Amino acid sequence: MSKEERRRYISTIKTASTDQRFRGDYENLINMHQRLFSGPIHQPQQFLPWHRWYILQYENLLRRVDCKFTVAFWDWSLDADPWGASNELELWHSGDSGFGGNGAGGCVRDGPFRQGVWSAVSLNGRKCLTRQFRGTPPDSAAVQEVIIQNSFETFESELRINLHDQVHCLIGGTMCTTESASPPEFFLHHGFIDKIWNDRQKRTRNHAWQQVSLMGSGGVQATAVTDLSQQPGGVRVEYEASSRETRIMGRLQGKSIAQLHETKRKPFTNLLGASLRLFHVSTEEAKKAKENEKILQPVNAG
Repeated sequence: MSKEERRRYISTIKTASTDQRFRGDYENLINMHQRLFSGPIHQPQQFLPWHRWYILQYENLLRRVDCKFTVAFWDWSLDADPWGASNELELWHSGDSGFGGNGAGGCVRDGPFRQGVWSAVSLNGRKCLTRQFRGTPPDSAAVQEVIIQNSFETFESELRINLHDQVHCLIGGTMCTTESASPPEFFLHHGFIDKIWNDRQKRTRNHAWQQVSLMGSGGVQATAVTDLSQQPGGVRVEYEASSRETRIMGRLQGKSIAQLHETKRKPFTNLLGASLRLFHVSTEEAKKAKENEKILQPVNAG
């Protein structure tokens, strides 16, 4: 997004979360995630379709503020310095076109979502937004390895645990709690997770979702959201890749998992115990995730 587009995006979020016309619905939507956190929404059967549905509910709400609003995504796999804040176009910049930076003593102290200016939604009342940046997210080669997995079960597990759960706790603070839907970066992160699923769907649709009602959706079936071109309410979603992503992924596409594994690149942070605990990853799944991580990490560290 351009600097002006970011300002508009941030302004829409702040209006939805503070204006009395929207605040109640906004808080109910955010708190829904916390209420359901420890249930099926973070398990294989519902994780992907539920969060796709949830992103749509968020977008629909914010469109009541600005009819042109669409949920953006943050491709953390492309950032050499994922926590950079010096440039106006960097996500964590402290100006009005950024989301603010790391927490100082916990609470975020700069940017439009800083303490005293904006507060995070919680079932226990409003509180300051916190962050605790640490480590490095998985890179674009690791993301590509996940996308091209032959087994859907392995793809889903790696996307959910090795990518999704991990980045939540690399950002840290509120994002690494059951209140994780409250930070504005939650939907940027989940937009990218959903894009990765869509990139996989473009390659193959060899997985049929069971007829399961999505938690809290009023009876919406998982199958109703699997096709981004036909979302509930007649919505069509298309993720637009940046020129940088197109260039980098163009070099990676066509390579096998073994070739990607052998690509010389920098290692990223190993799975955090905090993320495994937060998302109640079973002992069996954690063991599998750590085995998968050995393949996702580069064998030739650059």
